[in-house]
Amino acid sequence: MTIEESKNSVNQSLLSTLAKVTTKNTTTEDSFASILASQLNGSSSSSDESTASTAATESNAAVEAFKEALTSKGALQFYQEYNQEKIEQLMEEKKAELEDKLGLSADSVPPLSGEDRENTLSMLDMMLDAYRKQLQEKMQAEDELEQETTMLNTFLQDLA
Repeated sequence: MTIEESKNSVNQSLLSTLAKVTTKNTTTEDSFASILASQLNGSSSSSDESTASTAATESNAAVEAFKEALTSKGALQFYQEYNQEKIEQLMEEKKAELEDKLGLSADSVPPLSGEDRENTLSMLDMMLDAYRKQLQEKMQAEDELEQETTMLNTFLQDLA
């Protein structure tokens, strides 16, 4: 199976899953799909019509941007890039936190200099590398768990 065939297979399974989820949730009044549909259709119960239409327009634009990104990249690449963005955001937060704790921030008193600063910077790099590996392993474990759960749910639905 080629990469292109794999992408198509993943895209088809995501679309079929989405179709199954939306057909199941249409019967419930307060389900996410019905709330989203009502927001997209502009049938908001808000008294301020202009605010509702602006929010619906922004929501439509966001949905269209999401659809465009998903179709242009494919589900697998989109998901991988989404995970990378999450990891990068968490890395930036962790780096700022560690810089404060290690005395590398601009407002630390007294500021580190010379060899102490070099040693601390190398320690920071090692800590961030370990944190990145930990995040990647965590996300991979979550993906595997979700795949197993999906397979189990599919099996149980087939039995029912």
